[in-house]
Amino acid sequence: MWEYIIRGLIGLLLIIVTIQDIRWKKIRVGVVLLAAFLICICIPFCSVLSVLDRVLGLSLGLGVMLLSKATGGKIGIGDGMVLGATGMGLGFWSNMELFALALAIAAVFSIGLLVLRKANRKKVIPFMPFLLLAYIFLIIPIWS
Repeated sequence: MWEYIIRGLIGLLLIIVTIQDIRWKKIRVGVVLLAAFLICICIPFCSVLSVLDRVLGLSLGLGVMLLSKATGGKIGIGDGMVLGATGMGLGFWSNMELFALALAIAAVFSIGLLVLRKANRKKVIPFMPFLLLAYIFLIIPIWS
């Protein structure tokens, strides 16, 4: 049951930050910290993933935050914070799968914009909608 609560919290977090990212191109830190705190409260009641797996999931978000600093903000630091929160809930490999799928969807979308000449390569697009779309794709059991 607690895993479902964590998955619901992650879904709710992604919906909220997607709206923020689209409307204001910023993600409020308080929302991410609240979701991370609530996920942390649920973790002791879950036995599906080890604490180490969850900490490694958090490390993916920390890596993206470091990458944000290294690129001078070309990648949003909020994206790394959200990936850190999802990593605590999903664990390393599921979070890596989520991130890779979101990057792939964003790449296809960006290529489409370039081909249709709706954007150039300097156009900034919000990443959270792709993370939400990837999460929806991963949680819906389409193969059963």
